[in-house]
Amino acid sequence: MHTYLKELFLRTLDACSPQKAIADRVSCKGHKLSVGASGFDLKEHPVYVFAAGKASIPMYEAVHTIMEGRIAGSLVITAGSKASVSVPADEIIEGEHPVPGRGSLRAGEQAISFFKEIPGDAIVLNLISGGTSSLMCQPAEDITIEELNQTFDLLNNSGAGIYEMNAVRKHCSDIKGGQLLRSLSHETTLINLIISDVPGDHPAVIGSGPTVPDSSTFSDAEGVLKERSIWDKVPKSVRKHIQLGIAGRWQETLKPGEISFAGEQTQIISSAGQFARQAEAFAAEDGYQVWVAREPFNEPVETVATTVYERIKDQLEKEGTQERPTLLIFYGESTVKVTGEGKGGRNQELALRGALKIANQPNISWLSAGTDGIDGPTDAAGALVDGETIGRARNNDIDPETYLQRNDSYHFHKQMDTLLKTGATGHNLMDVVWIEIGG
Repeated sequence: MHTYLKELFLRTLDACSPQKAIADRVSCKGHKLSVGASGFDLKEHPVYVFAAGKASIPMYEAVHTIMEGRIAGSLVITAGSKASVSVPADEIIEGEHPVPGRGSLRAGEQAISFFKEIPGDAIVLNLISGGTSSLMCQPAEDITIEELNQTFDLLNNSGAGIYEMNAVRKHCSDIKGGQLLRSLSHETTLINLIISDVPGDHPAVIGSGPTVPDSSTFSDAEGVLKERSIWDKVPKSVRKHIQLGIAGRWQETLKPGEISFAGEQTQIISSAGQFARQAEAFAAEDGYQVWVAREPFNEPVETVATTVYERIKDQLEKEGTQERPTLLIFYGESTVKVTGEGKGGRNQELALRGALKIANQPNISWLSAGTDGIDGPTDAAGALVDGETIGRARNNDIDPETYLQRNDSYHFHKQMDTLLKTGATGHNLMDVVWIEIGG
């Protein structure tokens, strides 16, 4: 098994850290705060910091270091980490992920209270990253958290993409889809610094956009549930809430132009595309010829596996004319329609499908991994396989197709020692599929 892909993955994670992304955009000298090209006088404006998501702790720590004690108030909502004990924030709340829990409810309540108490002359730095949808939760008043979770379990297992899922999430919530901003004074200066974990880097979709206006509607949410054939399966309260919303009985999510703030700006400070370009630079320095996908993938896992393999075949046809090893870089977020009762995540299943496609082909390695270090409800980021993986499995009476049918990729990779484990990385830049040929 080649180790280069794992080493490159870890090196790129370090180079694209949330701390570095913040430091590239935020600086503070004397009484002047600079965010990108904008400057602010700290003598006139107190600074309040709200951080939510899987990268909330490193993002907040970076701002705290830069501000050197000039933060007037702060709230950090995290996925839970031993590191959170030492974070110098006024309040830290640990929500649950990937399924909201009681901590997530408390986080939603405190976020509303925090925003209501921010004075009108303040600068508000919102540090948002993926995972916020689950970590901070405030269900609509006629929906319980249990009913909400049942709905999202159905969506997850239906193969719905993140844009579809978050359209439903926003319309079952009193906090998502920009609605948190209704608790904030319109006189404040609003700055969103966002790490993207969604294809297309749309700010209103990342973390369900609690501080960004939303253009989706109750009708869109209904359409998703019906198109995914789960409308009749979701709790009655959810169906009723959405139907009343369509009828105008419930307030819509915050729409663009509904509220304006002083100096309002939203910046994507890190993304999967930037991660891919950094990996490309490292690999080129290491002597690889590198190909990078132009667009992120966002299709069912089998479609992604087929697309990747077609590119591998194209490269193999050129192999005779190539003097250097090749790295193919794909990134995005696949979907899995779960029908079995096994254990795994989309990256582990994608790696297993990839292993089947490259079976018996020497000198090819395939890495599929989540940049957050967490793939589904498992302790792995994904898996790293090669052209010999399937042959070794069959020689040990391990049938890969059976594991696929059960959606049990985790236990296949565990037996084959192909799991990739990094622990939580503090990142959340979607998933990667990297192919090494001839290394």
